[in-house]
Amino acid sequence: MRPVFLLLLCFLCLTLSGCGRAAASKAPPELPDTGFAADGAGEPVVMPEGPVAPEPFAEDFSDAAFIGDSRTEGLQLHAGLSEAAFFTDVGLMVNEALTKDKLPLPDGTRGTALEALSGRTYRRIYLMFGVNELGWDADSVFKDDYVALIQAIQEAQPEAVVYVQTIFPVTREKSEGDGIYNNDNVRRFNGRIREAAEETGAVLIETAALFDDGGGNLPAEASTDGVHLTHSYYLQWLDYLREVSVP
Repeated sequence: MRPVFLLLLCFLCLTLSGCGRAAASKAPPELPDTGFAADGAGEPVVMPEGPVAPEPFAEDFSDAAFIGDSRTEGLQLHAGLSEAAFFTDVGLMVNEALTKDKLPLPDGTRGTALEALSGRTYRRIYLMFGVNELGWDADSVFKDDYVALIQAIQEAQPEAVVYVQTIFPVTREKSEGDGIYNNDNVRRFNGRIREAAEETGAVLIETAALFDDGGGNLPAEASTDGVHLTHSYYLQWLDYLREVSVP
């Protein structure tokens, strides 16, 4: 009986040993992700985030404000931008925008450009000045006043993109018959507008090149008075602004 007993004992030991090895070979259970470093330092693991794409500008220009003279007022009347904010005055000049109570305010009164913009935050602001200033002797003063206006708006509306538009030419007939409202003066003042945009970092829009009869004049059919646009040309101006306005 002793040899049989010893044989059974050996078989039992081998079986238990194999089970132990099998248990040891099993993979350890997965631990829940705690968000902390594996080295036990206790610091959370922060995954880098990619850049957030800017939202496109509102199609209806409800995030925009337009400031300018009668040409900008004409855009308001003809383009149907009912959601956009327009702060305009016939004959408005750049040196008056910060100092004169000429722009319409929501409460029905009139104030300066900064008072007009103070009611809300805008994503983009369009400026057009220069036609009424064509008679100024010192175009350098025009540039300095424009720089002051742009910088004041940038400080008051830091989240907005400020667009500075060059002024349209006048028709050939108007230019040849007027000592002030002529395209030599338009080109001279547009040069100052470009300087103001560069100095302030505002976005320059070359609207002066939008309507050109090939000789640097506003096409005759684009205006009835040689200066202001007709309905279809205001709509073309709007389409151009849609095209060039990007975040």
